[in-house]
Amino acid sequence: MKAITFLKKISSFLLIVISISSCQLNKSSINKNIFLENKWYLGETLIFRNDSSVCFTEFDSISNKKSKEQNFDINLTDSSLVLTRYQQKGYFDSSKEFKATSLEKQVDTVKYDFKIINKQPKLILYTDPFPTILSAKSDINLPETNNFEQIKFKISDYTIGDQIDRSFLKTRGIYNYPNYTIEDCEYINNKDITFKIIGYNTIYSIERKRIEHYRIKEIVEVVTTKLEVQPEYRPMRQWVDGSDYEYEFYRWSGHGVQINLSRSKYVGDESYRTLVGHDTWTLSYDDSFIQSILVETYRNGKTSSAIIN
Repeated sequence: MKAITFLKKISSFLLIVISISSCQLNKSSINKNIFLENKWYLGETLIFRNDSSVCFTEFDSISNKKSKEQNFDINLTDSSLVLTRYQQKGYFDSSKEFKATSLEKQVDTVKYDFKIINKQPKLILYTDPFPTILSAKSDINLPETNNFEQIKFKISDYTIGDQIDRSFLKTRGIYNYPNYTIEDCEYINNKDITFKIIGYNTIYSIERKRIEHYRIKEIVEVVTTKLEVQPEYRPMRQWVDGSDYEYEFYRWSGHGVQINLSRSKYVGDESYRTLVGHDTWTLSYDDSFIQSILVETYRNGKTSSAIIN
């Protein structure tokens, strides 16, 4: 009986090991197939061909042209890749137009995900501060991956990417960009909360106003702990000499998330201070990674107007 029990335990253990190994092999196989025999483009620029990155290594600032194409092997893991690229270096002229002068080699280890967006295959590279979203010109029939774990925050039970009932919103403004539209909306249940909305009812950004000073310590602790990033802090002061306002803020940036906690204080003509003076804070929450995916998802939507549609 003991021998039979021992054999059963060994069999169970082997099944677990085989199951784990097969999952790992399957995941590795999927990740390799994202690249093998495929080409990935940024616009019309080829970025990946099979298992290599493609880039130009030389730049002529007179003709403003790149040359000497070179391939670099991709070092791939289950959730990240080592990406070699040549970035343009230069300066902004008096017209604030960027002038490239050279190329500089850059090697980054980045998380990546394969997604189907608008029925099109997309390769998302989680480059800082904004993700790079690549497209393939052929069909790729693979399962989507979830290699990058988003760090999400909730304000009044909502987070970026959630869909919200339009009856809870009052539109205050509409901003039409070349490929997408953002609506600035007030939350009817709490007028201190505003949402930026994309694609009719998807939350793009959240802001909470009129936060009492005694709540600031707990907010700082929660955001710092969750992001594992210390905030940039600036004490209350005038940012421009002679300004009527002083400003104080905490600012966090990490894992694609940007959070700003700030307040202003009127220090101008004393006769106006009772009218404009306040001691409350504003909390704004953005996530460049999710927002870029939302823009890609709702690209080429209909132009909107707050007056007529």
